Amino acid sequence: MDASTDLTPVFCSIVPPHVLDKLARSEDAALSGPARRTLEHDSLQRTRRRLTTVIGATAVTGAAASDQPQRTIHDAKHQDALPGRRVRAEGAKPSKDASVNRAYDALGATFETYLKAYGRHSIDDAGLPLVASVHYLQDYNNAFWNGQQMVFGDGDGRIFLDFTLPLDVIGHELTHGVTQYTANLDYFGQSGALNESVSDVFGSLIKQFTLGQSAEAADWLIGAGLLAPGVNGHALRSMKEPGTAYDDPQLGKDPQPGTMDGYVQTSRDNGGVHINSGIPNHAFYLLAAELGGNAWEHAGQIWYDTLTGGKLSAQAQFADFATATAAAAHSRYGDGVQYQAVLKAWSQVGVPVGPTPSPAEVPHQQGEPQAAEPAN
Repeated sequence: MDASTDLTPVFCSIVPPHVLDKLARSEDAALSGPARRTLEHDSLQRTRRRLTTVIGATAVTGAAASDQPQRTIHDAKHQDALPGRRVRAEGAKPSKDASVNRAYDALGATFETYLKAYGRHSIDDAGLPLVASVHYLQDYNNAFWNGQQMVFGDGDGRIFLDFTLPLDVIGHELTHGVTQYTANLDYFGQSGALNESVSDVFGSLIKQFTLGQSAEAADWLIGAGLLAPGVNGHALRSMKEPGTAYDDPQLGKDPQPGTMDGYVQTSRDNGGVHINSGIPNHAFYLLAAELGGNAWEHAGQIWYDTLTGGKLSAQAQFADFATATAAAAHSRYGDGVQYQAVLKAWSQVGVPVGPTPSPAEVPHQQGEPQAAEPAN
């Protein structure tokens, strides 16, 4: 997709609305207050995004995109004005503020994973500068991509900790930008759940690549380390076992299904985008587990080919995406184990795969992807 064309004005946050809704109803004002304020500000951000239809930040044109990121971190100083005061630019010495340094490092890890694993130069594949703001608002229980930059809250300290802590959260949100520049999946219903799932997939892959973890060694959790001590849970979501990430009196129970048997019909959360994303998440985990080794290689390559191939409709449903992944696997690897594993994974979660298009109908080139080493 040409970045100059209209792009869906989506506000994408890591904490699902149903979690904040549950907290907002708590009798403990120390929990309900921050949750309500977070919900209010998230609603405001969604309104702002609807008023913007073209991404404002653009890469430098007229020259080849650099293999080095262009990162800038700002301190919002607990205010709503973005981006805030610039506190660390590309190449500058580390800050005394750990949140600043974590954001800086995670932007770099995301850039490096996309570059080394898939040959992509930043979010737009044209060297888009990466901008982030930390310390957003007071006790803000979320992190989000607003179409132009990353924004991190500090959490309330009771339920959520600093949102710069989990690398996969940052990779997740930046991948919403990648989707915005590629398949541009509508943020509603199944296409919205796919949008969320793609961010979970690559958020997890960015963590695995950076840590040098195989599919077998990875935890397949999204947001591990984000929940405060005393909260009964491991993370926000589990790709390996959807529905098991948390079960806490304040948060409720993780509602994600892992197969179509548990698909949730709802008008909330844009049609359940943070809930039903568990189904394609689980399909990717099953594929990666079946293939073994480094998940960012064959499994991740198939998902990346699907996302960037130009054949997905913005309204793509689960079956459309499943069929596109099968076509991408067949185009790149033929009838081999990768293709068969894709078919098996979608079958296990109950999503039908349509006939594989002929090579002339798919956008990918057959052949092995270039091997990539994880970052140190």
